[in-house]
Amino acid sequence: MESKPGRIVVMWGHLALLAVITVVVVYYWMDTRAVSMQTVNLLLVQPASIFALLLVLCILPQCFRRVSEGEEIEKESLSELGRVFALMAVFITFALSMQYVGFDVATFAFMVIGLFLCGERNWFLNIGFSAVFTSLLIWGYGAIIPFPFPLTIL
Repeated sequence: MESKPGRIVVMWGHLALLAVITVVVVYYWMDTRAVSMQTVNLLLVQPASIFALLLVLCILPQCFRRVSEGEEIEKESLSELGRVFALMAVFITFALSMQYVGFDVATFAFMVIGLFLCGERNWFLNIGFSAVFTSLLIWGYGAIIPFPFPLTIL
């Protein structure tokens, strides 16, 4: 086997976001299991948590990049790191506010702000996609199981 020359660069902002997502998923999963081990209680949460953790494992290697000796290293600017931490803050706000403002409003707001932070500047596309995604999510959850979060609009 041939070893690749160069060094490995860590993208700390992306790694931090994956860590926050992992902590939230594991906490929610374990909290759900602590309440009840009945199938009805774990029907959606347990498979979704396992799937989310598998996705994190698939994304994790992308946080480490090998660069060759002569290659320029593109450092993350403070504004890029700021966007990553802003997205983490918006996600935490989403998780904590959905019981108070409604699952539908919190999801829509998270999608609009998240898409904007990720670079989408077409407001028509941003708001349209967020509205369709939120509607399908509410309809899908309602079709599978009744969920305890209040809805404000839908």
